[in-house]
Amino acid sequence: MITLEDINKVIEKIKNDNTHECINIMIEENNNLGITDSKFGGIPYIANDSNVPKDSNDMQLSLLAQINCTELPENNLYPKVGLLQFWISRDENFGLNNREDYHVRYIKETEDGITNEDVLNKYTLPNEDNDEEYSPFNKKNTSFALKFKKGMSSITSNDFQFEEVTLQTIQELFPNEDVRDLYDDLEREVFDTLFKAFNGVNHAIGAYPTFTQWDPRNPDEPNAYNITLLQVESQWSNDSNDAQIMWGDSGVANFFINKEKLENLDFEDVLFNWDCF
Repeated sequence: MITLEDINKVIEKIKNDNTHECINIMIEENNNLGITDSKFGGIPYIANDSNVPKDSNDMQLSLLAQINCTELPENNLYPKVGLLQFWISRDENFGLNNREDYHVRYIKETEDGITNEDVLNKYTLPNEDNDEEYSPFNKKNTSFALKFKKGMSSITSNDFQFEEVTLQTIQELFPNEDVRDLYDDLEREVFDTLFKAFNGVNHAIGAYPTFTQWDPRNPDEPNAYNITLLQVESQWSNDSNDAQIMWGDSGVANFFINKEKLENLDFEDVLFNWDCF
């Protein structure tokens, strides 16, 4: 029987073997950001000869995030220059399950002189008074300044790889124990200790992903979307119990891409997912 002492050894080895560098993101509400600044929400950079991406119903998508790659700490994930923008639908599902209703756009070079007013001649901010227009931001047309810091991310308990990794680790450390199913073969306290040890990080780039339900990626194609391009969590204000960002009922959103496609700056095949309790 696997004991608490045993499972703590398993946890330590899993973390040693399945932890990698990521970029943590901290946010602060700020509606005075520059047109090329990193931000959640707000006014995106749009070139003079470019248009706002639209969904399958020919409606404008809404800016979820804009990352200015020059503002990031040194990393081997994102491009070194340019902007990476994440766009989602304004419907109640935010474009979930329809590849035409979300979009990732990479802009290698930006033009000088483009103003917020120029963009707002093309782009309509989400409308606070329109009940049929949805946004994960509590104030639909607000924006958040982003600060970046290098961090470390360990595999999460609802990553599709977690069960296999854990069973292999148990077998390696305790070959005489017959554990074939984590749910059936571990005592409740041991099981809870194991799963609580792998909760994941908050807003991040390149982290092991967090889910409230299950991993949408196909275990039979483990490399198809093996990089978390961006994760945006639900978040509450530090000064009150008000939500600043809310995906359904306290959910989380992720964008995934294949490592080689990211290296080639090919953002056509990106998987967007969000789920909630």
